[in-house]
Amino acid sequence: MTALVIGARGFLGTALCRELVRQGGPLKGTVFRGHSTTDGPFPIHRVDLAKTSHKVFCRLLEDVDTVYHLAWSSIPQTATADPLSDLRNNVVGLVKLLEAVRQRPSVRVVFASSGGAVYGPARYLPIDEGHPTSPVSAYGASKLAAENYLAFYAAQYEVNSVSLRISNAYGTGQNIAKGLGAVTAFTHAAVEGRPITIYGDGSTLRDYVWVDDVVSALIAAGKSRDVIGPVNVGSGVGSTLLSIIDELEHHLRGRPNVIMREARRFDVPASQLDIRLAANVLGWKPAVDLRSGIDFLCSHFQSLLPLRAAQ
Repeated sequence: MTALVIGARGFLGTALCRELVRQGGPLKGTVFRGHSTTDGPFPIHRVDLAKTSHKVFCRLLEDVDTVYHLAWSSIPQTATADPLSDLRNNVVGLVKLLEAVRQRPSVRVVFASSGGAVYGPARYLPIDEGHPTSPVSAYGASKLAAENYLAFYAAQYEVNSVSLRISNAYGTGQNIAKGLGAVTAFTHAAVEGRPITIYGDGSTLRDYVWVDDVVSALIAAGKSRDVIGPVNVGSGVGSTLLSIIDELEHHLRGRPNVIMREARRFDVPASQLDIRLAANVLGWKPAVDLRSGIDFLCSHFQSLLPLRAAQ
């Protein structure tokens, strides 16, 4: 049987596909719009999820036993600026996929939700899966709506699915131009000697998890077909923005230049996940701590400096 990765060329999708190929299983993926291609180790189907026909979705699901839904066209800033577009492009696309999945009861759906945005302001730390969900951004609201649709299709049509509430993933291959990935973006700027912008006073607390740890959780969730979730996936450790600066100073032997800006309304003050459920039901724990991750990123970006200088 085959795995289908929705969003195969995104940050998480690329890392997941690389690992699935390494493990040797059959695979196919989707990216946004265009035409299908068989270039590379697996076929890629370029589709617009919100506009794709039911027939195309059914064809994509042929011989598939696990769907990893990672595609999301918005980030908190863009979703807040245009909530209607966020809803139409993301939630509608997921529901159209689920309409096709419900005709194939053997298919397992693993959905990448948000381990920070769906909860909203933390009432206690670390945040477990029983914490109230009170999103303060359109991004969090649409991710939570997607989770609720998955629960509806599970109850009404027995669609086998699980939502993973993933914290702030970081690592090589992340497109920092999109405005996500503080650890990756800060490290890249520091290595290149550019200033780092922090919104607020630097005390904002987040749970940062290495991309390959997220991939191992996704694969475990695909195999654990009796786990329904939601399940938190993170490092289980809270780190402030200023602590990232401290780590960069440690690795680069010099303090990066930091520019402080006014805090943004859609940023919750603190988010740190309780990941004990993931250990219990998925047998999963993160392997890379923040210091090791930043060390790897520093080495990675430093290795690219001669290439940039030669261009």
